[in-house]
Order: sequence, then structure tokens, then C-alpha cells
Amino acid sequence: MNRLYRISALALAAALCLVLAACGSRPASSGSTSGGGSSSVSTPAASGSGSVSGSVPASSGGAGDTMSEGQRYAYAIRDARPAEDNEYSEIACGDAGGEPMLAVNPNDMSAEDAASSIQMMLDTMGIDPATLDAYAFSMSMMNVRAYAIGVFKPAEGQAEAVQAAVESYVSLQRKSFENYLADQYEVAKGALIKTLPGGEIVLVMSEGAADIMANLEKTLK
Repeated sequence: MNRLYRISALALAAALCLVLAACGSRPASSGSTSGGGSSSVSTPAASGSGSVSGSVPASSGGAGDTMSEGQRYAYAIRDARPAEDNEYSEIACGDAGGEPMLAVNPNDMSAEDAASSIQMMLDTMGIDPATLDAYAFSMSMMNVRAYAIGVFKPAEGQAEAVQAAVESYVSLQRKSFENYLADQYEVAKGALIKTLPGGEIVLVMSEGAADIMANLEKTLK
């Protein structure tokens, strides 16, 4: 009887050891938490038409996000035009007292190259950034495409100067394409220039100009 008791006790102890060993070797769940804490989840940075590369990151407008006036104009242009344009054409922006940047930079232009390119484009349009409180624009520097979309908020007392510069640029584009590329001449001829209630001067020289202008007016109202 004592011998049977000892065998039973040994068997029970062995079984208990196996159970304890199994519990101790079970891997911890990757999604579990301890002490009521939460697990940390990292998400990859988003990329695409609204990405900012080679320039200061800009908010795309989520809850609690802030952006400058120039950035707001840039994202209005991004959302107003066809998605294909955002895959190839940068959108520059700037604000009085700040450095210009590319809010949409699909070609990963460096910050240094971006600043030089933005100044060159402003010079081409005949616009002095000192006459602006904020701005955003996208344009083609190639002489085979009539393309420019811009939102320019003149500084106090500079509305006439900015308006004149935009109108002069459009006029030059029309003359440039009049006897060169008939389809691009039609685009330049159909360019729209409007002044919004907030004082912004908006230029749309692009295929589908009316739709793009309507989208910008709706966003910037």
C-alpha cells in the first residue's frame, strides 16, 4: 500500500512538472499588453501626390493640424487638378517672411534646387514675392506646354501689381503659342483669371480650366 502511494505521488508530481514547463515555455502574444498599458504601433510615412520631399513637411489638414496660408493654397491646387498632374508637376508655395518650398514634390527635388527653381518660375511670371502675403503655384517651364495654376494673395496695396503681372504672363504665353502649337494656343487663350472674395488672384491656364477654377473657388471660399 505504501509502495502504491509513493508511485502515485511520483506520477502526480511528474505530471505537475510537465504542466508547469508547458506554461513557462508558451510565447507571449505580440499584441498583448501588461499592467493595463497599450502596445505601440508604428505606421509607415505616406507617400504620393501630397507628399513633401526635399522641403519642410506640411500638414494635409487633419484634426489639430496647422498649415500656412501658402500651404493651404498649394493643397487646394493639388485637390483641384487631375491626379495625373500631381504625379509629375511640383506645387510651390510661400508666405511673407518665410522660405519658399515645394508642398507637392513628386520628383524629390532637393530644398536647394527647389528654392532656385521657385525663384526662376516667379521671375518667368514677372511676380516679385515681396508683393505677396502668400502664394502657391504650379507651372510648366517647357515651351511645348501652356500650363500654370496659381493662387496669389497680394500684400497690402499690391493687388494691381500682382494682377498686372499675371495678365502680362498670360498674354506672353498666348503670343508664344499663337503660331507655334495650335492646341497649346487654345489652352493659353482659354486661361482664366479671377479675384476671390478673400483677395486672392487665381490663375488657371490648363486643359479643363473651368472645372479647376470651380474647384478652387469652392475650396477657398
